[in-house]
Amino acid sequence: MSASITPSVPGKVVGIIDLGSNSVRLLLVRIFSDGSVAVLNQVKHMVRLGEGGFLHNRLQEETMTRTIAVLRGFADMCTVYGASEIVAIATAAVRDAENGPEFIRRVQEKTGILLTPVSGREEARLIYLGVSSGMEPDGNLRLFVDIGGGSTELIVADNELRSLDSLKLGCVRLANLFFEGEKGPVSPYRYATLQRYIRNESLHAFQRLGAFDILGAVGSSGTIQNLAEIAAAHEQDELQRTGRNKGPISRTILRYDTLCKVVRELCAMTVEERKSVPGMNPNRADVIIPGAAILQTLMEEQGFESLEVSNRNLQNGVLVDYLIRTQPGTTHRGNSVREDSVLQLARYCRFEEVHSRHVAKLALELFDSAQRQNLHTADVTLRNLLYYAALLHDIGIFISFSRHHAHSYYLIRNTELLGFTEREIEIMASVAYFHRKRPSRKSPLFLSLDEGIREEVRLLSMFLILAERLDRSHCQVVTAAEFLRGPDGIELHIHATAPCPIEIEKVERCRKSLRKRFKEPVTLITHVDEGNGTDKN
Repeated sequence: MSASITPSVPGKVVGIIDLGSNSVRLLLVRIFSDGSVAVLNQVKHMVRLGEGGFLHNRLQEETMTRTIAVLRGFADMCTVYGASEIVAIATAAVRDAENGPEFIRRVQEKTGILLTPVSGREEARLIYLGVSSGMEPDGNLRLFVDIGGGSTELIVADNELRSLDSLKLGCVRLANLFFEGEKGPVSPYRYATLQRYIRNESLHAFQRLGAFDILGAVGSSGTIQNLAEIAAAHEQDELQRTGRNKGPISRTILRYDTLCKVVRELCAMTVEERKSVPGMNPNRADVIIPGAAILQTLMEEQGFESLEVSNRNLQNGVLVDYLIRTQPGTTHRGNSVREDSVLQLARYCRFEEVHSRHVAKLALELFDSAQRQNLHTADVTLRNLLYYAALLHDIGIFISFSRHHAHSYYLIRNTELLGFTEREIEIMASVAYFHRKRPSRKSPLFLSLDEGIREEVRLLSMFLILAERLDRSHCQVVTAAEFLRGPDGIELHIHATAPCPIEIEKVERCRKSLRKRFKEPVTLITHVDEGNGTDKN
C-alpha cells in the first residue's frame, strides 16, 4: 500500500471527482479548520464515457472499461495524498443510461469510489456555485452557461438563484446524433439543421430566459474555454495580418461575431484539419462544432454580443457545496438551498406549515435527547434528513388524504430536490412514508430499500412517528419532549400547555416498540404547565 506523501501537515485532504460525459476530473485539496483551501493537485482525462451511449441510452463496454481504469488511478492518487474522503459525482452520461446503476456498482467494486449521479438541475446549481465563487457579487442578473458532453446547463442568478435549466444538449450527444462516424467538413445546410434542432430542444428554456432582464452571460466548461482560445488566436492572427497588432487578445471574453467566423472556418475543415487550428484542443476536434452550435444558437436567441469566459466549473461547485455542508460557518453562499428546496415543494403542495414545523421541532428534540442518553449514534447528516422528512411528511394530502403517506413518498422521490443525493432523498421519502406505522419486513417498500439505509430509516421514522403523535390534534398542545434517564430506565418527558389525552394515548402505543429499540423499559411522564401536576405512566 502506498504511504501518504503529506503525513505531518494539518488539515483534511479531500478528493473531488467530476465524471462527465466527455472527461473526468480529480481535484485534491487540503481543507483547514478555518475553511481555507489549498489545492494539492488537479488531473483531467478525456474518457468520452458518453460516446455511443446517447443513441441507445446505454453506456458502451469500451468506454466503461477505460473510464474505470482512469478512476482506479484517481483512487490510488487519493491514497498517496492521504485523502480521508472522496466526493465523486456523475452527470448526464450516467444518469441517462439504463445501465448507469450497473456501472456505478462496477466502479465501486474495482476502485472503491462511490459515484453519486446528480440530476440536471442539481448539476446546474453546483455549476453556479463553482463559477460564481470566482466572481465578486454585484447584484446584476446574469445567465450562466455550461456546455458539457451530454447536457447544457442554463442558470439565471444575481446574488441568488432565479432559474435552473438542464437541456439534453451536449457536444458529445449531438456529435453522436448528427456526425456519427463522419470526419469530413460540415456543410452550411447541415449546420443550419443542427441549429434548428437545438432551437427546438431549447424552446421552453429560451422562453423562460425571456422573462428575465439579463445583463450579460458567463460561460464555463472545456468547450467554451476552447472556443475562446480558438477565437483569441483567430483575432490575433487577423491583427497581425493587417498590421494592427496591439498585444495579446483576451481569452476571457468571447465575442459573437468572432465565434461566427471561427464556426465557418471549422465547418470548412475535416476533423483532422481542425486538430491543427491555433488554439484548438485536438481531443475536441470531433465535438467542437456541436458545442459551438449550442453556444451560437443561444447567443443569437438571447441577443448576446459577447460572453465572459470563466475557468471555474462544476468541480469547484462540488467543493463549495462540500464546504457549506461540513463547515457552514465559513461561507454564506447557498447555506439554505436544501431547506429552500424542501419548503418550495411543501408550499407547492399546500402543506400545513405550523403543524409540520412543530412536528419537525419535536422530532429533533427527541433525536437530540436520545443521543445525549447514548440511545443512538446517528450523525448530524441524519439529523438534518429527519428535519426535512418531518417538514414533508404530510405533503401527500395534496393528492389524497387516503394513503397520504404513500403519496408523500412519491412526491419526495420524484421531485428534483436541490442539494441532496439520491441516497438522502430515498431516506427522506422512506421516513416520511413510515410516519404512521413503523417499518418492518412485512412492508414491500422497506424490503425494497438498500440494506445500507434500512437501519437509518428505522431510527429516524421512530422519532417522526413519536413527534407526529405528539401533535395528533394539530393544536400544538405538546410544547416539548425529551428522553431522560430515570431510576427505572428511560423516561419520555412530555411538556404540554393543557391535558392532551389524544396525544398521550397515541404515544402509549409506541412503548412496546421503544422498549424493543432501547432494550429497556420506557416510562411516559407528562408535565402540564397549567398547574395540573405531573402524570407518570
